[in-house]
Amino acid sequence: MARLIDDVFKNQRFVPEQMSEFGFQKTEDTYIYEENFLGGSFRAVVTVKNGKADGQVIDCSTGDEYYQIDVPAMQGKFVSSVRAGYLEILGRIVDHCCLTMPFASPQANRIAGRIYDRYHVAPDFPWKSKSFKAYGVFRHLDSGKWFGLIMNVQRGLVTKNDDEQNVDIINLKSDTLPVDGRSVFPAYHMNHKYWISVVLDDQLDDDNVMRLIDESFRLTGK
Repeated sequence: MARLIDDVFKNQRFVPEQMSEFGFQKTEDTYIYEENFLGGSFRAVVTVKNGKADGQVIDCSTGDEYYQIDVPAMQGKFVSSVRAGYLEILGRIVDHCCLTMPFASPQANRIAGRIYDRYHVAPDFPWKSKSFKAYGVFRHLDSGKWFGLIMNVQRGLVTKNDDEQNVDIINLKSDTLPVDGRSVFPAYHMNHKYWISVVLDDQLDDDNVMRLIDESFRLTGK
């Protein structure tokens, strides 16, 4: 059964510093936030461990979990008010504690998170066109120069064949040009002499992708 909390935190990445500021309490590797709502009749308990959120709504009068909020068929006035109160709390957590990871592939979202951890840089989305609005640019904080660009394109545009499957790629500057014809290719839509395209489909692991990103960060920072 789909749960509200899974939908709310889909493609969200928690930022520990902001979680602490919001009121999460940390115990070992787990963050916990509790808040009463609807006049103290219910309590929301949100637990985050290893970046994964779990949540409960407790009926304060009985101490039992109020599971009805996750049953779509239950649409009465009372359960709807409990559901709305819970969603309002989850929404504030997203606004204050999370970064949205809007890319299509899991690896692209993981890489965006690791870029933030290392360089404190989140992607910006400068294009308004429907075709390009999900293209995310990573820039140096001091100069504004790009060091990475994530795009969702047809695989064939980088592999130079007729493969029409859409994939996320990241364009990076490189002085080693480690093109392997499997995950790393001459850059799509950029100068092949200086830039590469890395396909983010988990064939190249995150650590190796980050090594290429580190190189691009260094080269573009000159």
